[in-house]
Amino acid sequence: MRNALVSRLCPFVFAAAVSAQGAGFEPPTLQTVLNSTSIDTEPCLSFDGLTLWFYSNRTGGVGGLDIYSTTRSYSGGPWSAPVLDVSLSSPQSDSAPFIVLGDTEIYFSSNRPGSVPIANSTTLSVDIWRATRPAPGQPWSTPVNVTELNSAGGETQFSMTLDGTECYFLTTGWGNPGGANNSIYRSTRAGVGLPWSTPTIVAELYNGKTHRDVEISSDGLQIVYSEFQPSPVSRLWIMAATRPDRNSPFGTPVNWSEFNSLGTVSGTNSITLSQQGDEAILGVGFATAVGNQELMRTRRSVAYGQGCGAAAPLALAGNAPNVGGNWDLVTANVDAVSPAAFTFFGSSPTALPLDGIGAPGCGSFVDLPFLSLSAAPVAGVATLSIPVPAAPALIGQVFFSQSACLTAGNLLGIFASNGLKSVLGG
Repeated sequence: MRNALVSRLCPFVFAAAVSAQGAGFEPPTLQTVLNSTSIDTEPCLSFDGLTLWFYSNRTGGVGGLDIYSTTRSYSGGPWSAPVLDVSLSSPQSDSAPFIVLGDTEIYFSSNRPGSVPIANSTTLSVDIWRATRPAPGQPWSTPVNVTELNSAGGETQFSMTLDGTECYFLTTGWGNPGGANNSIYRSTRAGVGLPWSTPTIVAELYNGKTHRDVEISSDGLQIVYSEFQPSPVSRLWIMAATRPDRNSPFGTPVNWSEFNSLGTVSGTNSITLSQQGDEAILGVGFATAVGNQELMRTRRSVAYGQGCGAAAPLALAGNAPNVGGNWDLVTANVDAVSPAAFTFFGSSPTALPLDGIGAPGCGSFVDLPFLSLSAAPVAGVATLSIPVPAAPALIGQVFFSQSACLTAGNLLGIFASNGLKSVLGG
């Protein structure tokens, strides 16, 4: 099927360059079938991307906030009508679901009986709870309080690495220096099923501002969260930070600025990413009359590796390709001596250094490229617009690409870009 697509990628035409902003996501769209005239937010995608969990206070629930789920048959396919999960519901508020690989374990936040009382009060705080089930689609067990993570403050937005040994969440407790402002805390454990360690603040991400969401990637190397920005406009922004390994602190956070102006009030409250990183579901603020918070969806192609160059590295970016649409691949910082930029396509990613053959700092990021298209640069930018066949069977196909240009800057005579991973959507 992949080769069938390749044979139909030509001829191609040139188009205007697509500008990448923030993390490179395309403008999100409202998910009408998922939204109501009530709050719909704090989404969490399952590992396979086929089930979405979120909370809502729509009519028909059990408590103030309740947990709902929806399914689809393939990534990018239509969502089913959301269903209330009765076995997780209580007359209190239940929110912030996090589903574990296999869809048989779930964490969420609730102020149901058994939660820790707020300091100097009989009112129960919001705590992290956990439930399991024998198989997807079966009722959940009676939820239990994850006592070692909870305090007399409020704990919410639990998120965990794939190996189950490191978790992150928001809290106003545990000695949080932000007081009533939620800060990001971390806990670890030696193995699945063992108790969690005493939570500690993620110091490198602390700045005194409040947060509404946090999600750690399955490998633990990227953290994405929402953070309140008081100026120039009071809004929640999406921030992301990475680290080279699990023992290192996170680097300087980057604002995913394409989400800064979403909605009509409050900004982007929450976000969940697909395991491949190419899809995001967002909880976005709107007027109370239309629900206060609504779910939106967006996609992107995901860059990996690092390009090389002289003044600036050769850089490849692209939109999220859909069947029946155009796949726009943009190569920036093309050397002025190069008459074209060449874009290669491979079946899987690689990380092969080219230092030994005359291109210091450069690398090859696709294996056995089977197709190369070229585009003439304009002011150092070369754009390919490739029509993708309108074939639903292609949905979900993964492609890896990389650009190169000619140069006199090294012995090999080539600068190479970063790699780009793209998943065909519907």
